[in-house]
Amino acid sequence: MRVQLVLISAVALLAACSNSEETKTAANGEPAAATPAALAAPEPGLWQQTVSGAQMPQPMTVKICVGETAPGANPFNAPQAGVTCSENTVKSTPGGAEFHAVCNAQGMTVTSDGKVTGDMRTAYKVDITTKTSGPNVPPTMAEMKMSVDAKRLGDCPAGVAPNAVVQ
Repeated sequence: MRVQLVLISAVALLAACSNSEETKTAANGEPAAATPAALAAPEPGLWQQTVSGAQMPQPMTVKICVGETAPGANPFNAPQAGVTCSENTVKSTPGGAEFHAVCNAQGMTVTSDGKVTGDMRTAYKVDITTKTSGPNVPPTMAEMKMSVDAKRLGDCPAGVAPNAVVQ
């Protein structure tokens, strides 16, 4: 479940986009060539994300501290310990964005595709389909559809690092 939470968090941060041009991350995890327009990034601060769908008996809510995005960095690929992504694209669409990511963690490959609506200052919604492959992947994780509703709660608590889950 922890790996799933980390991947959901990474995907949710990846997906949090509006008014952007297409951005790609190379297989080595470094940003690909910059696009002419700057990407919209989530407003720094404490975000509450409620994940529902898939085989979850009830929605799960987490709070994540989102930090500033460095100039030229991809704001939608938050580094996660033990998770590497070989593909990571985000492109703007009318009213939001679409994304595609292929990430590996603990011997599993997770392919995520989704759509984002909303804004990066106050609230957004992400609809995600994930396909997971690898040894010992439970059938319930092979393909899942989830929704993430996120809203900004305010500033991060003092001393909390960016991308950290807040209890």
